[in-house]
Amino acid sequence: MNCIILGDRSEIAQGLKPLLEADGYHVTGWNRDTPRKYLNRYFPQWDLLICAIGSVAPVGHWSEVTSEAWAESVRVNCILPIQLLRECWHNHKPGASVCFLAGANPTRAGPNYSAYYTGKMALLKAIETIDAETPDAKFFALAPGIVFTKIHQPTYDSGILNPGLEERKAKGGTPVQFIYNCLNWCLSLEKDIIGGRNICVSDWINNDSKELAVHLMDDSSMFKLRRVE
Repeated sequence: MNCIILGDRSEIAQGLKPLLEADGYHVTGWNRDTPRKYLNRYFPQWDLLICAIGSVAPVGHWSEVTSEAWAESVRVNCILPIQLLRECWHNHKPGASVCFLAGANPTRAGPNYSAYYTGKMALLKAIETIDAETPDAKFFALAPGIVFTKIHQPTYDSGILNPGLEERKAKGGTPVQFIYNCLNWCLSLEKDIIGGRNICVSDWINNDSKELAVHLMDDSSMFKLRRVE
């Protein structure tokens, strides 16, 4: 089995790689220092693609950060991952799985993170739509919860206090093993159950996995972006 990791220098990706390899995956990574041509020329046929690309910068009031930085954040969190997927899509195997790491829950307001939340929300809708358009593969998002990596550095650099981040820091972040176990659970599910969803690792931790799968089967809108009447 072959796995492609886009953004393989992220700490979560680095934590997942040995777990994937222990389970028999051959892991090929891509990062911004890897020539783009490798994606469509040299990467192997793949069974699983994990996208670990994202940035919370710029942090601050939407009217005070530069418009260029705001637009770049949306590009990095939504447009770039899909562009990279397109470049290596020709090498996917029938029945392949694509997992995007979703980050924070963008369905609620995130003061001082408007660009990040906008990009991630657009990505979630893209995932749902692409999954519906693609019968021979399943696409889903996996929100790992707070993991204390370099992705939080822009928050600290901004000098803006994030109470939720500090509260979670006192409790500790999500262990990578939990993220991997949840990923494997998602991979074990059929496309019509998991496809197009945004699964939080906390959903998997706090619920019986068999019961959660039943709920997903019964509710085609669960863990998707929907208007609440």
